[in-house]
Amino acid sequence: MPTITSTDLRRRMEKIADLPTLPQIVQRLVAASNRPDSSAEELGRIVEKDQAMAAKVLKLANSPYYGFPSRIASVSHAVVILGLNVVKRMALCASVFDMMKSAGLDQLWRHSLGVAMTAHTLATRAKLPHPEEVFAAGLLHDLGYVALHVKAPDLAAQIILEMQSSSRSRAEIEQAVVGATHAEIAGWLADNWKLPITLKDPMMYHHHPTLAREATSQTAIVHIADVLVKAMGCGSSDNQPVTDLSPEAWELLHLDDAALDACIEIAARDFESIDDLL
Repeated sequence: MPTITSTDLRRRMEKIADLPTLPQIVQRLVAASNRPDSSAEELGRIVEKDQAMAAKVLKLANSPYYGFPSRIASVSHAVVILGLNVVKRMALCASVFDMMKSAGLDQLWRHSLGVAMTAHTLATRAKLPHPEEVFAAGLLHDLGYVALHVKAPDLAAQIILEMQSSSRSRAEIEQAVVGATHAEIAGWLADNWKLPITLKDPMMYHHHPTLAREATSQTAIVHIADVLVKAMGCGSSDNQPVTDLSPEAWELLHLDDAALDACIEIAARDFESIDDLL
């Protein structure tokens, strides 16, 4: 029997259904913010041209999670105060929320947002230079799961049915039903959306962080956040048991047990604001 390559698997998945596309406004935001000469004013103008996106960014900027003492009334003000990367993160956040909501995946959204918040806290503690990017990676880590529900709901339903009656892992069942895992599909989405490796690696390897070769710290953080959030019961991405924390991933962050306890305490407090962000 010939060996099935990853290329064959990708073609098989793409024949089943087209991968979701990133909304045009988010594509423009990502492209603009990745340029060294981009400015807060430019990003503000891009967001302001999309009324729905502008409203979502302002709602998020004024949510209790950010806790600004005075109300932020304009998108340009939000960009100046929050920064380019945070606004890009918000735009991605709003787009992913719409995608999950349309698929009826409210609990997955809670889980994803919980992972994003916890990943941001861990990245800050570990002194990573761009913790807001790790937030986005946490938010997007289960996007392959969303793609299956949006574009191939019959296959997603079959996977769920198999999980309820089988002792096999979700990854094994996905491989059998679809020919690829949700993590692989997330990697294809990252390519399709032209996302940077700092987002792609955590999306692909959050279950197996030692496989990441470039964004190793970001992947380790998203893995740890995913395990912690599942253990704390914030939302639910599946009915699988909580996986073991990778000791290699934890060692990579150079954090002690006290830092972990502090992150768990902050996460528990952050989870209370998730409904406001929703």
